[in-house]
Order: sequence, then C-alpha cells, then structure tokens
Amino acid sequence: MMNLRFIKYAISLILFGLGLSGCIQSDYTKLVKAELDKGIRVDSLLLGINFGDTRDEFYGKCFDLNKQQLITQGPGGATVQYLFKDSLVHEAPIDLRLLFIPVFDQSDILIEMNLEFSYLAWAPWNEPYQSDKLKEKVLKLLQLWYKGNEFITVEIDDNNVPIKLDGNRRMLVYLKDTQNVVVKIQDILHPKYRHSISAGE
Repeated sequence: MMNLRFIKYAISLILFGLGLSGCIQSDYTKLVKAELDKGIRVDSLLLGINFGDTRDEFYGKCFDLNKQQLITQGPGGATVQYLFKDSLVHEAPIDLRLLFIPVFDQSDILIEMNLEFSYLAWAPWNEPYQSDKLKEKVLKLLQLWYKGNEFITVEIDDNNVPIKLDGNRRMLVYLKDTQNVVVKIQDILHPKYRHSISAGE
C-alpha cells in the first residue's frame, strides 16, 4: 500500500514538473508567435551591421569603421574589437571591451553575431570585474541600446537563460567564463534556427 502511494506521489510530481516546464516553454512559444505574426523584420545588429549582409559587405563595413578608428582587429584575428566607456548602467564611467564574431551561412550571408563583453580592468583576483557582476549590466545595456521587448527567462539545458526577442531577432545571454559575458544574436527566420523556435534554443 505504501509503495502504491509513493508511486502515485512520484507520478504526480513528474506530471507537475512536466506541466510547469510546458508553461515556461509555452510562454516563449507565444512570444515567438506574437513577434513573427507582426511580420516585421528586425535586422540591425550594431555599428550599421545587419542580418543579411554578405561576408564582403560585413568586412567592408568593418574596414570603414576601422578607418574611423571606432574598431580594431580583436585577439586571434577572427574577432573585431570595439572599446567603449559606459556610463549608462554603471555609476561611474568604466572601460569595456566588446568583441564581435560573425556567423555566415553557406551562401556567405550574416545570420548570427556573437558578442563578448568584458571589463578592460578584468583580472582573476579583481572581484568587482568578474563576468557574473557584468552580466546584469549587460542586460540593462542591451535593453537601452536595442529598446523593444524586455528580456524573459527561458530554461535551456537546466540553465535559466535571459532571452530578448524582437521580430526575428533573438538574443541569448550567458556567461562564457569568469571574464566574458556572451550575447548570441540570431535571425530565427533563417532555416538554421527554425527547429529551435519552440524550444528556446
């Protein structure tokens, strides 16, 4: 009798958990449907770079930005580095590094941009400049830069991931390591991401 009660209780907990997970996922799915139903494309990424740019257009824009001394080549040669001073979400102006790495499809069309934020003053022993402190600042900064919908939290692989969705443009924010906060910006209308629209990732 005790075993039967335990089994019923365990099944109830499992069903509750599945129901709760379904609610979280359905909130995201509803948001995706609402945004895509608007039929509005949101392609702007940063510094005049957009989804749909060809590889040549992307590097041409970077060349022009470099001539204006706005950006430089990042570490390793595969990234672009943008150094700026933030006073929007920090109490006192502070130096930040933003690296960005493009992702192109097989037709050399820009479909994703990976941003990596870090403090210039970061060091392993410098507690105030660790990525877990920076993450909340990055969320506020992105909201100010891009406006639109607020971030929501979606469970992905047992992690709570902040996601911002405006039209077809999805942002996912997570910690890469103790130094860097990563923001993946994806065009969810591209075939590469269509399978992930209802799952959040």
